[in-house]
Amino acid sequence: MIHRINYLVVLLVCFSFVLLSAGITDSAFAEQKNSKEEQPIASDRIYGKVTDIVDVTGYTYAEVDTGKEKIWAAGPITPLKIGDMIAFLTEMPMENFHSKSMGRDFPIIYFVSRFITDKEAQTTKAAATTSPHGQIEQKPVAKPVEDINKVKGGNTIAEIYAQKHDLNGKIIRIRGQVTRFNAEIMGKNWLHIRDNSTLDDLTVTSDSTVAINDIVIIEGKLELDKDYSHGYVYPVILEDAKITRD
Repeated sequence: MIHRINYLVVLLVCFSFVLLSAGITDSAFAEQKNSKEEQPIASDRIYGKVTDIVDVTGYTYAEVDTGKEKIWAAGPITPLKIGDMIAFLTEMPMENFHSKSMGRDFPIIYFVSRFITDKEAQTTKAAATTSPHGQIEQKPVAKPVEDINKVKGGNTIAEIYAQKHDLNGKIIRIRGQVTRFNAEIMGKNWLHIRDNSTLDDLTVTSDSTVAINDIVIIEGKLELDKDYSHGYVYPVILEDAKITRD
């Protein structure tokens, strides 16, 4: 009887030890998982104080102090002041860029579609602080732009993407609304257009100058997987386009 009791006690102790070990293991795994989940993810925006401003034809160059480093960005003409808090997307970095208009070399500079200023920037910073990952999420466009119909004898953006292999190397004609414009980058002007056929936009290079929201008709050569080096590879792009305002 005594031996049976001792045997049961041993079994109980062993079983308890197994449960305790499993609990410790599960707890450690949970802590490890949470630790991984809580690791900050790099934001796609830069936020900081304006420390220098240079306005040139078509561009505002701004130096921004993030608290860790000073970074230059170039965007559309914007009424900035020294000390303003601004944010911008890191969508188009350029390394070893020479600005002819400034007569200056930049180890790296960001070309941006707009500067987010004042109250907008404060909201951006607050969102970055309260987000569990410290990441700013961009809100997707809800629907295609309206009243940008297919040009006669041309294609829509949706058709270009759907038929891109058949259209590769051909001259494409398309009507669209300009949503982004950056001038004199790698010897070209760059724009993005959208129409009412899809949520996707189309990248275009040209010598022409346009303004945001212009409705334009574009004729250019369709290229696939175009590599401009520096990490810029465009799956679909219209090159050296002729542009007329519609």
